[in-house]
Amino acid sequence: MTVANLAKEALVALNKKHVAMTPENYMREFCKAASTHNIVLADCNIIDKYKDKLNPNMQVEISKYNVDTVDELLTFLVVTLNKVSQTNDNQQYFVLTTLIKRLLQSIAILPSKNAKKLAESSLEKIEYLTDIKGYKELKDVWFDFLSDYDDAYYRKLSAFCDIKSDSIEDMIDEIVACLNNREDGATLESISSVLIASLTPSFASSIDDELATLSYELKNSPSILTSAKVQEEVKSLVKRRIKLDKDEISNKVATLDKVLEHVSENILSLMNKSNLSKSQIQVVKNDLESLDKSKHTFDTFQNRLIKIASSLEIETDNLVISMQKDSSVVKSLQDRIEKLELALSEAKKESKKDFLTGLLNKRALDENLHRVEKGFDRYTIDYSVCFFDIDHFKVLNDTFGHEAGDIVLKRIGRIFNQYKRDVDIIGRYGGEEFLAILPNTEIEGALIFAQKIRMKVEEYNFIYKDERISVTISAGVSNRKDFANQTDLINGADKMLYNSKENGRNRVYPNDIIEL
Repeated sequence: MTVANLAKEALVALNKKHVAMTPENYMREFCKAASTHNIVLADCNIIDKYKDKLNPNMQVEISKYNVDTVDELLTFLVVTLNKVSQTNDNQQYFVLTTLIKRLLQSIAILPSKNAKKLAESSLEKIEYLTDIKGYKELKDVWFDFLSDYDDAYYRKLSAFCDIKSDSIEDMIDEIVACLNNREDGATLESISSVLIASLTPSFASSIDDELATLSYELKNSPSILTSAKVQEEVKSLVKRRIKLDKDEISNKVATLDKVLEHVSENILSLMNKSNLSKSQIQVVKNDLESLDKSKHTFDTFQNRLIKIASSLEIETDNLVISMQKDSSVVKSLQDRIEKLELALSEAKKESKKDFLTGLLNKRALDENLHRVEKGFDRYTIDYSVCFFDIDHFKVLNDTFGHEAGDIVLKRIGRIFNQYKRDVDIIGRYGGEEFLAILPNTEIEGALIFAQKIRMKVEEYNFIYKDERISVTISAGVSNRKDFANQTDLINGADKMLYNSKENGRNRVYPNDIIEL
């Protein structure tokens, strides 16, 4: 069977069926003839190839119709796509309308009067919108609202707290937390100040060291008052203070008793030196002997002594004249005592200062290290330490002389005093090395401080004999909570200083915590 024979059969079939001679009808009859003779032609299977590329649902749908030509296939696809498009449009319209309603309902519950009013009005209108024009009008109303919307009232909150969130809920939480912290912090600071002031005045002084330690810790960290341990310590300190005061008063009463006895003993001597009669002296003596400590208070003691003093007033005038002659000697002695006390006080202060830099010396640094470590052990008050070392200081001394080195040390001491906080403790650790103790400071804050000192030293104009000296300093920093004990803390800062030196000097280590 040849192609010509198949074409002839197709033409005969078309004539018998009285079907119009079109390419589609001819191709259909031609392929039927080929199929009858089991002849496979690629052109006859092109529709099946297209059908196989459709998704399963469309293949099922197309099998319901007699689709044998390309035109019929195209007609089927167009009809199917129109149906899908129309269905999707309806679904999309429903979904978008529902979404707009939910958005408007959400806006209606927000704490904005104008937005709420506009959202409620839009919800009423959207139920009756039937054309695109109505939606456009609604869109324009909201566009005007957004164009005129002003959120400047949020910025008013910055006067009270630092607000970082854009969420109303988070913003309220930040404000509450901020106000609570500020109120609690101010209250605790006020309470700690009053507590220190109330404990300080006292008759007894044997626990002044403990009170000084507690005062230092409360001043730097008022929040420790919330600790049950600290509260118990304060209670214990108050009880001990009361007991010591009672004992001190008892000692003073005993001393007063001895004074009264001494006055009584000296009545006879006074009688011999004055014109006071023996009978008058006996009255005074009897008054003194009649004082009963178990039945009288301080007030009655005072009244009785005033009465006795009145009796002796006349006779003491002569004694006053005699004593006035020696007053100049007494005053001279008092002046000498005051000068010695002042000199002793200054000597104590100077004994804790480095004479060259004006900073604390090694001994004072050790005392303060002990104090801050005690605060860390008892109340977990964190602190950091920074070691500083002047770069190439020996070369500087060898080049310019030790006088130039002393000038550099003095200037660096001034830089430390200028840029430290009141609570910071800084001293000369030895030679060209300095140590800074930074209470209540984490590693990040300590690194910032060390970096500031490094830059200020580098920028400072050191002049010696009209010649500028270039000076830099290296630093190593460590934080107490990162180490098991204070010795490891000091060694850690010293190791960081070594790293600074090894990596080129004029730098601060560690350098991987913050961008320096």
